[in-house]
Amino acid sequence: MTKELYVVGLGPGDPELITVKGVNAISNADVIFVPYSTGTNRSLSLNIVEKYAKKDAKVVTLGFPMAKKVEESALKSIGDEICKEAGDFSVFVTLGDPTLYSTFFRTHKFVSDCFTKIELIPGVSSITSCASRIKLPLALGDESILIVPSSRLSLLEEVKDKVETIVVMKANENLDKISEMLNSSYTLYYARRCYLDGEKIIPWDGSFDKDYFSMLIGVRKVER
Repeated sequence: MTKELYVVGLGPGDPELITVKGVNAISNADVIFVPYSTGTNRSLSLNIVEKYAKKDAKVVTLGFPMAKKVEESALKSIGDEICKEAGDFSVFVTLGDPTLYSTFFRTHKFVSDCFTKIELIPGVSSITSCASRIKLPLALGDESILIVPSSRLSLLEEVKDKVETIVVMKANENLDKISEMLNSSYTLYYARRCYLDGEKIIPWDGSFDKDYFSMLIGVRKVER
């Protein structure tokens, strides 16, 4: 029996910022897996899915612990549920892009044997979304970009003056320390929930909201 799984990047949360290929996959799916955070019991993806899914599609919500370290048994349990509920044409949705900090790859090894085909459909990342909101080029010519979570302070300290652009993801911690590292060499912007309710985009002023869906973007203070 053929069972296909399409992992669809939904983009930053605006239903119009999903690819045509992503919409086609969702609208044809028999089963749609929608992850949500067990910490908040909210899924930012569900509104997009409901907009494009066919009426008889089965929507299966998956509670993901959003801790940095999650027991393998918990992830295996989610994988088992995916395998159990899967249809012939299933979709697993994730905000942003499936290859960048997505929930899918936390369970990939537990579901790979359940499907005859697994395909990833790219999505618009929060990184490019927020840069677009700021009207900021992330890189020009042969410039380089560092993408790093806010927990990696030692890495930031090591490479901070070797790249033109730094994007600090998951910026709900350490931004006071990070801004001290970067402020003299980089122009800093704080962006939260780009293209979502609660969007906030400002030049860095020292305050942040401890929101997981936020970032700090730093651009070297040189003429570009």
